[in-house]
Amino acid sequence: MSARRSVVLLALPLIAACAGAGESSWAGTVTDSAGIAIVQNPEQGAWATGKGWTVQEDLSIGEMAGDANYQFGQIVGVDVDDAGNVYVLDQQANDIRVYDGTGKYVRTIGQSGSGPGEIGPNSAGLEVMGDQVYIADLGNQRLSRFSLQGEPLGDTHIDFAQAIPARWDQMPSGRLVAQLRHLQFTGPDVAPTGDAIRAVNTDGTFGDTVGMLPPGETVTIVGGRPQIKMFSPEPIWDAGEAGTLVSGRNSEFRLEVRDASGALKRIITRPTPPKPVTDRDKQVILNAVRELAAKQAPGAPSAALDAYVNSIQFADNYPLFASLALGPGGSIWAQQVRSGEEVAGGKEGTFDAQDLGSTAWDVFDAEGRYLGVVTFPGRYQPVRVVGDRFYGVARDDLDVQTVKVYRVIMG
Repeated sequence: MSARRSVVLLALPLIAACAGAGESSWAGTVTDSAGIAIVQNPEQGAWATGKGWTVQEDLSIGEMAGDANYQFGQIVGVDVDDAGNVYVLDQQANDIRVYDGTGKYVRTIGQSGSGPGEIGPNSAGLEVMGDQVYIADLGNQRLSRFSLQGEPLGDTHIDFAQAIPARWDQMPSGRLVAQLRHLQFTGPDVAPTGDAIRAVNTDGTFGDTVGMLPPGETVTIVGGRPQIKMFSPEPIWDAGEAGTLVSGRNSEFRLEVRDASGALKRIITRPTPPKPVTDRDKQVILNAVRELAAKQAPGAPSAALDAYVNSIQFADNYPLFASLALGPGGSIWAQQVRSGEEVAGGKEGTFDAQDLGSTAWDVFDAEGRYLGVVTFPGRYQPVRVVGDRFYGVARDDLDVQTVKVYRVIMG
């Protein structure tokens, strides 16, 4: 997620609110270590009861029936241009739909296919940078560029043998950056390598390394075959205003904040007890995985499905946070995690990995002090932060998707 002040200008009172509105007292400590602020937070936040921030729906785009321009299959990207127009990448339709600031449909960019100006299956990222739209078209193994009006501007091949772009974001300086995931081949003489965050040049090629992340451990290659260990440690990061980069390994609550030069400025910690992955959680998740695999591969032998499910392993504990976001005024948001049993609600086969991220987010001010919890409506996942607004995807009980925008209300 990223924030760009060019779209929504924050008033001075809002900036001040990030430092003090709704606070009662903060019982943590800040120490200096060679110029790096070490912020040790208590478990209890600084907000007094009933004085924390809330969110209010500002815009909704999408409907179950009617105009096809407002119906979505699988949204995998949402972004906003400097004029406030909203861009929505639909992986099922293989196109980008554009809406004005009131939610009115404007145009469609791209169509399904592999030729110039077309978008293939498994598109996985959308970024609007200045006067261009970037698409991570993984199905066609390329990074595609369009003008804001939808004119194709060229494609750049992505060599999956070298690395797979796992996540995209943008810096306020106008740089697009990507996290490049290397497949982790394990062995006695092979050490896992971390992911590089690299700048993306205007022609779509990868440039300088902006930062390095620790290795992800969910998927490794053992004996030439992929091995999945769910809830293993993974690097999580977000870029925000003034070039700030916040990152952390989700197996421990230790967030690192770097400035635009990459220098480490702050380390934020908070005591967070781990949530064990129970046998019941594992069973709920594996049952749902098997059902999904059977739907995706109709006619597959039962033995093959069993072998696939039985190959999946689990970490002992859930991650301590699901995602990070840099919010209004430099605030830092960490999404809490729900268990498999909580996601399924006691119903077999209803687990959906999209719901592991909780609606509850722990919020820290720009100095790293823990404020408290902000809760979004159910089944909503923020994708982009612009000023004081969160742009994301909501799903109803039938999994119908809509784009919703929530504004942060500072109490």
